[in-house]
Amino acid sequence: MKYLIFLALISLVSCMSDKEKEMIKDCDGLAMKYYRGLPKPSKLYVKHCKSIEASLEYTPERCKKAMGQLMLRGSEKHVKKLFGERIMECFNQVDLERFLTK
Repeated sequence: MKYLIFLALISLVSCMSDKEKEMIKDCDGLAMKYYRGLPKPSKLYVKHCKSIEASLEYTPERCKKAMGQLMLRGSEKHVKKLFGERIMECFNQVDLERFLTK
């Protein structure tokens, strides 16, 4: 009986959902969500992607620089031109409403 409980616990702990497995494949996406402070993606980023941060195109540092440009210029087109198409994933809706000029 103890053996069965032990196996059940191990399978629960070691089991990762398909969604988590998919998220880990996109470390750039996790880095941007980490910058935004989302709990689950942040945990996955630190555990699986932080060690390869130097090879990522989108990093929390790059998001920080893009936020500065967004605050100064207020232009989505300008920020995308400087940092790439996916850079807007670094920002939440409140950031966009506050800093984007219409």
